[in-house]
Amino acid sequence: MLDKLKQHFGYKIVLWNDELDHEEYKWFKTPDNLTVGFPIDQLSVNELSLIKIFLTPITITKKRYFRSNEERTWSDILFEPENVVTPLETDSTPYRYIHINIKGELTDLDVLTEAIASLFSTKTVILWESDTQGVIIDLQPDITDSIENLYDSITNTITSDFYIDLSLYIGLKNSMINEAKRHFVWEKICFSIVSQSHRMNVYNGEAVIPYLLLHETSSSTLQQISEQLLSNVINDKDLIKSIKMYLDCNMNISLAAKKLYLHRNTMQYRVEKFIEKTGIDIRHFSHAVSIYLALLINDSKK
Repeated sequence: MLDKLKQHFGYKIVLWNDELDHEEYKWFKTPDNLTVGFPIDQLSVNELSLIKIFLTPITITKKRYFRSNEERTWSDILFEPENVVTPLETDSTPYRYIHINIKGELTDLDVLTEAIASLFSTKTVILWESDTQGVIIDLQPDITDSIENLYDSITNTITSDFYIDLSLYIGLKNSMINEAKRHFVWEKICFSIVSQSHRMNVYNGEAVIPYLLLHETSSSTLQQISEQLLSNVINDKDLIKSIKMYLDCNMNISLAAKKLYLHRNTMQYRVEKFIEKTGIDIRHFSHAVSIYLALLINDSKK
């Protein structure tokens, strides 16, 4: 995408960096999540209209004053070249990234930052790359893990109070500061990929791996997997819905039946019916994984 843009716009296109005067450029996100800018005074109306068809307009946040040395240090770690990073006092303290993506008009990013921070009972650092993308560094993830439905509560509260669409990507817990930037970049890529194929308010890093695998697999292979495994049941919508819930509930028939408001015997019958029609015994983990992937492929077609 970047090469094609350069061929068309030449010197007019720049990659984001903190040394540029952001107000002199129109900024956009490419499909592969690069931030690119075009000089406002050199863009025609037609060129701007063309760019908006293929790229997503964003607003680059102006430089902000850091509220603490820790905030500045994390900003250096994530956004500055490695040779200028100031190391933290310890390299074994656990932390977790919670990536933020916003859709909608926001008038005051500082107010939003304070609101998000207030919803955490743990120590956090919140940094923004733009008006639409940021990251929460949870510095006490062991405590956060013990709070039930925390992230759903945060997205619901912020969406309701600010009238914006907020989605979060909950990264994996880490403790190696020397790997902090690499983990950050990798999780940003994962967030970008999975959010394009599967719309949710909260994404969990450990749960998105199947979507990443599907993203890297050819469309012909995906089609073959879906057809080979589901061809005998694909038109039975109730059966497909029940089996997906059964797998989402870790193959717990009682829990799946409860969530679908079905009698346990009805759910048991549907599992046995699926096994009979497909010849795949989803009561065994290895078989269940294959069907779970096939169902994800089927969902992605909708």
